[in-house]
Amino acid sequence: MAMPGDPAALKAAVAELSDSDPVIARLAQNYGLPTLDRRSLPDFTIEYGKPVAVPLEDQLFSDLVEVVIRQQLAGKAAIAISGRVRAALMDNLTPQAVIDSDPDLLRASGLSSAKLSAIRGLAKAITTNTLSLVSLACASDDDVTAELSKLKGFGPWSAQMFLMFSLGRMDIWPSGDLGVRKGYSRSYGLETVPSAKELAVLGERFRPYRSLAAWYMWKSLVDLPI
Repeated sequence: MAMPGDPAALKAAVAELSDSDPVIARLAQNYGLPTLDRRSLPDFTIEYGKPVAVPLEDQLFSDLVEVVIRQQLAGKAAIAISGRVRAALMDNLTPQAVIDSDPDLLRASGLSSAKLSAIRGLAKAITTNTLSLVSLACASDDDVTAELSKLKGFGPWSAQMFLMFSLGRMDIWPSGDLGVRKGYSRSYGLETVPSAKELAVLGERFRPYRSLAAWYMWKSLVDLPI
C-alpha cells in the first residue's frame, strides 16, 4: 500500500484510483497528488514551522486541538480562533501549557465552553498518562477511533481527521463529513447530496485508498477542512 511520505507510491495509488474511476482521474489531473502528512517515526520529532524539532506527542496534541477548533466551523473562523489560542499560550500549544493556562483566557480566544472542555480533557488525559498519542500513532484505525472516542468532545469525525492528516492513514472515508458529501455530489453530478449512510456504501469502491478519494472530494470544493 502507498505511504503518504513516498511520492512514487502515492503517485501509483492515485494512478490505480484513476484507472478505475474517470472522475478521480479528472480531479487528479486538476489538483495533483493529495497531501496527507505522515509523522517521522520512530525518532518522534518533526519540524513544525520552525528550525527546532517538536516532540511528536506535543505535535499530535496540537493537531487534535486544531481538529477540535475546526468542528462545525468554516475555515477562516477556525484559523482566526486557532491563531488567538496560540497567541494566548505564547505559541506553546502543549498539554501542560493548556493545563497551566487560565481557562478564561482561552475562552476569550473564541473557544466555546464545550471545545475548551474537550481540549482541557485531552490535555489532562495526556499529562496524567491516561493517553499516549505516540502509542496511538502505531495503533490500528479502529483502535485509534475507539480510544479518542472515550474523550468528551471527540467522535468519529475528529478521529478520522486525526487519522488522515496527522497519522497519514490511507483508507479513511469520513462519510459523515458534509464537505465530502457535497464534493461527491458535485464531482459525480448527482441531483442531491448523498446521506452519510449512502456515501459510506459509495466509498467502498475506493478501498484501500479512500483517504485519497476523500481529499479529492474536499478539493473539488476548493478548500480542505484541515
